[in-house]
Amino acid sequence: MADWNEQEAAALVELQRGIPLSERPFEEVGKTCGLSEEAVLALVRRLLASGDARRFGAVFDARRLGYRSALCAMRIPRERLAETAAKVASLRGVTHAYERGWPAELPPDSPGGPAGRVWPNLWFTLAAPSATFAQELDALRAACEPYCIDELPALRRFKIDVVFDVRTRDRDERVEPRPRTAQALEQGAVYLLDAGQQALVRRLEGDLPVGGRFFEGLAAAAGMGEGELLKQLREWQSTGVMRRIGLLLRHREIGFKANGMCCWDVPQADVLEYGRRVAAFPEVTHCYERPWLEKFPFRVYAMIHTPTWVGTQALFERISREAGLSGGQLLLSVTEFKKTSMQFF
Repeated sequence: MADWNEQEAAALVELQRGIPLSERPFEEVGKTCGLSEEAVLALVRRLLASGDARRFGAVFDARRLGYRSALCAMRIPRERLAETAAKVASLRGVTHAYERGWPAELPPDSPGGPAGRVWPNLWFTLAAPSATFAQELDALRAACEPYCIDELPALRRFKIDVVFDVRTRDRDERVEPRPRTAQALEQGAVYLLDAGQQALVRRLEGDLPVGGRFFEGLAAAAGMGEGELLKQLREWQSTGVMRRIGLLLRHREIGFKANGMCCWDVPQADVLEYGRRVAAFPEVTHCYERPWLEKFPFRVYAMIHTPTWVGTQALFERISREAGLSGGQLLLSVTEFKKTSMQFF
């Protein structure tokens, strides 16, 4: 973890939130943080070169592009865990895969601990075109037999997208404003892209070269004018197709090593109220409603990160207490098998 001055730390937050869709975006970021354009560019390049950042590029909403995604869970014997995780991680549509459980250094009977209960230990996200998602999941189920895969799609999203603020080791997460077409989008509207637009998505989802006239070079490579590209990106952002273009960090490398998934059961009628309560905590980076399963009886899920297991457990306990929740479960990400960005089309 590097030492950050105040200006660099502020720029790091802005770069994660997304750069302005303008001719000199890094210059604008620098102005808000007291840095020159070149200093901001040097910061991005340093983070990418060191491996502290995964990539600099666009983040798209899979649902708007006709994709379906779900969190999946499996219970695997420890001696078969690495082998099964390798099968899961080999799929292109699997973007995250973790062993989640309880580290030995934490008392098992502390709040959020297993206390003798046995839960799924291999968790991953799968995304695929809606038309083929079920087929791909069935094929993975067959490959992983005799172990069962439970599908836990998001039924409601209370909070998405994470920004890591190294100044406080806290979360600084901005919930994006709803686009003007929010009602249509909530009903599941899919934006049909032509071949040229799909090619542009593929270009933007990678690790993009940074420079002063950032969009000028991207436009030239795509056979477009800079103004034409910016117009398309602004349209995608306003309709929710593209969330942002920015910096994606490796949270473990910058000090947020103790990732935890918090789960609580609440009555179905109270999910909205409690989901919003949990999402309001700045330390929570993602918050969803997911299906209740007899083998995993929870409805409200939230992700938190701190530098230590003790800190994450204490944060879970505080959120539970202050949100008025009890009987929850904390699953800590003890092994990371895969973490990558989605690839479309």
